[in-house]
Amino acid sequence: MTSHLIKQAPESNRNATAGRDEGYPRQLSGRQALSDPDLRTVIGIEEVTLKSRKARQMQERLLKSAAVVFSRKGYTATCIADITAVAGVAHGSFYRYFEHKDGVLQELLVGLYAELAQATRDASSAEDDDMPPSESRLRGFNIRFFHEYASRRGLLRVAREAAASSVDGRFRDIWFLMRGRFIDRTKKLIQRMQSYGMAMGLDAELTAEALGSTSEQMAYVLVGLPESVPDSDRLTAIGLACHEVWSRTLFPSADNALTETEDVL
Repeated sequence: MTSHLIKQAPESNRNATAGRDEGYPRQLSGRQALSDPDLRTVIGIEEVTLKSRKARQMQERLLKSAAVVFSRKGYTATCIADITAVAGVAHGSFYRYFEHKDGVLQELLVGLYAELAQATRDASSAEDDDMPPSESRLRGFNIRFFHEYASRRGLLRVAREAAASSVDGRFRDIWFLMRGRFIDRTKKLIQRMQSYGMAMGLDAELTAEALGSTSEQMAYVLVGLPESVPDSDRLTAIGLACHEVWSRTLFPSADNALTETEDVL
């Protein structure tokens, strides 16, 4: 069941899943996330502004170390002593910047949320509303999804674990918001296809959930859980297998095949 906090997000952004393997997100400017709901506001995270350069550097050091530990040990097994040990700082230093391990994970996921928002916009930047989507572009998107997931698999895996373990629902809210972008884009894709007489008879919202869940579960099991990151060829093969499901659902007959020059998302 979707948490009540998700309902506070705008409808267009409520309903995307894909950085390095350790999962530490790069920082994005506020302007890059203007079209997305403010994650801090939705889940009630207070942003603390650090005035000194030294303090900001220390916070960044702890965040990077936390990303490494969370990615290696998971949410439940990680403790603050692990984070400070990797950072090479005294245990007490942690509490100058974060109240508990949930606080540092929240900050990491805020960064991941912003990065995924940018990746979603980048994927759709070439969309042409005057042309129907093509199967070839859909294939490319599905392949790219698994490569993007692999580069962020550490925090994405931890985000899912924390969502399932969340007591107050906060990490569950973050997870729904992150994957919601991907689902919403797929729903709009299906609706766009239907405006061209394609993919008829499908419930756009539920089909988007089914296809998104297929991609999400394949990514989690085949990319997120293995001990090591699958190589590029394996990631492409996974993407192609996933694409077969999408293609057979959205392009069920040769009559609906289109040229291979148009964007899908």
